[in-house]
Amino acid sequence: MRQQSREHIVILFVGGVIALNYPLLDLFDRAWAPFGIPLLYCYLYLAWLVIIVLLIMVVEHSEIREPGESPKPLAPPPENIRPPEAADHPRDSSSAGVKEPT
Repeated sequence: MRQQSREHIVILFVGGVIALNYPLLDLFDRAWAPFGIPLLYCYLYLAWLVIIVLLIMVVEHSEIREPGESPKPLAPPPENIRPPEAADHPRDSSSAGVKEPT
């Protein structure tokens, strides 16, 4: 993901917090009900929908791909990982630096 996309997501988050918090919610807490739905509910669902659509747009445009190209994996698979061997981890007390009582 590009740095610019991360910045857009942070801006979208902050804007969403502001849009769904008290000062703006109080502006829409009125008795008027378009289509029989209270104005506050219309505002909440519309703001929620706009935030989701904007987030989808930012994520879709975060990586430039050719048409038909599959998305890249997040991390390449590890190549040089091998299981630990018994010689790598000595278990006897003399090689571990522990002295036996005399």
